[in-house]
Amino acid sequence: MKKTWLIILLLVTLATRFAFLDLRPMDHDESVHAWFAYRQVIESPSYKYDPAFHGPFLYFAISLSFLAFGDSDFSARLPVALFSILGIFFALKFERYIGKSAYLFALFLLISPSILYYSRYARDDLIGVSSFIAVIYLYLRYRETRKDYYAIATAIFLAVVFTAKENWVQYFGVFLLAVFIDRIRKKDFKLYLKPLLPSAVVFILFSSFLYSSAFAYAIHGEDWVEVMFSTEWIQRFIDRSLPYWLSQGVSSPHDKPIYYFFNILLRYEFLPLAMALASIPAIARKIRNLGLVETYAICWVLIAFIFYNAMSYKTSWLVVHLATPLAFLSAIFVGREVFEKREFEAVYLLGLTATLIISFHVTYVDFNNVVDQPLIYVQTQWGAVEMADRIRELLHEGNRVSVFAVDGHYWPLPWILRHEVDQYSSNLLFTASCPQGYDYVFVVYRDYKCLEGYEIVGKYELRKWWEFYEMRKL
Repeated sequence: MKKTWLIILLLVTLATRFAFLDLRPMDHDESVHAWFAYRQVIESPSYKYDPAFHGPFLYFAISLSFLAFGDSDFSARLPVALFSILGIFFALKFERYIGKSAYLFALFLLISPSILYYSRYARDDLIGVSSFIAVIYLYLRYRETRKDYYAIATAIFLAVVFTAKENWVQYFGVFLLAVFIDRIRKKDFKLYLKPLLPSAVVFILFSSFLYSSAFAYAIHGEDWVEVMFSTEWIQRFIDRSLPYWLSQGVSSPHDKPIYYFFNILLRYEFLPLAMALASIPAIARKIRNLGLVETYAICWVLIAFIFYNAMSYKTSWLVVHLATPLAFLSAIFVGREVFEKREFEAVYLLGLTATLIISFHVTYVDFNNVVDQPLIYVQTQWGAVEMADRIRELLHEGNRVSVFAVDGHYWPLPWILRHEVDQYSSNLLFTASCPQGYDYVFVVYRDYKCLEGYEIVGKYELRKWWEFYEMRKL
């Protein structure tokens, strides 16, 4: 029976992650990530880490997907979908430590609105979240068995977290704090050099390989060993990454009020939030006798809520870093009651059903509704696809076409038209300066007045409240 349910869970997981994966139009950030992987890693080994676009892991993962399956929206999102599945796999492995409650944790990762939506999205957040779930499990296995390969596997997934996104600071803090508390409680102050040294070597090699862009150079047969051990990338990391994200944490164009995440949690992730609140009495009763897995859960929730709510930078995709530890904590401390107490089971099933309905609706039906769905931050509208089709039509007719926005906010069009950029390089221009002499100009409504001798012949909604005029030369 258990095997049957696991097979069903696997099939549902695959369906929810892969079905219609390319249905939703690529949004601004997704298209930039795919463009960098396509242009700067595969076509030309010119990629260099830029903290504004997060760590290198996503770009190289997408590049491998492109090499294996061709460049498409589906293959750009595929690595994140796979990591989401990996997170569910490791969640199930926690049955060893928390019993049947591991199924509740895995079920949450399967149907959570925020996790499901951003599992089908070419961003690095689910890579980091899923990798950290693996880190906790593998470290627990190492502590239990003292086998070196578990320590090395822990180091590999820590390296993925480190190379995925700058919030590795938060995850490393959780990991080290939980280990420190566990060591203090057990009065275990030994330094285990035998697994530590190979784990450190693996971590350093993996991280330096990606941050130095050696992967990009290796694809083209360059001297990647020299690139990998150069100090240039280390200096760039220190000079750019830390100052950039410290400044974003204090003052950001994505500044939101402190209640921003609570609003999203209450609307979409009410189930793990309610269960986490219900866990407080159980935590209080056991606070002096916590195991390592319980210590991890508490540290993860506390540090996550302090870290993300204190930052000025707040966006909807970051809620996955709050919802996941809430689900982990609640599965550990009240998960057993769901299986043993009828009243708890009834409430959970009700919340699960409501979550499933909301998750399905926002992921597969209402995925472009930025007005009524706060989980959706900036989503490309169908007008962008129509606009790209119109540009292709004009180019095929021999017209010279320019896409113009003063601030460069014309993405995802360069990605959608990536093949036309190559085929019609002399007839297609994306520019932040007012273009001259083109047969057609697609221009943001606020910038069109710089054009003389043109008439408006069409209008397209690229994003909500962000429209382009189609201008034809008279």
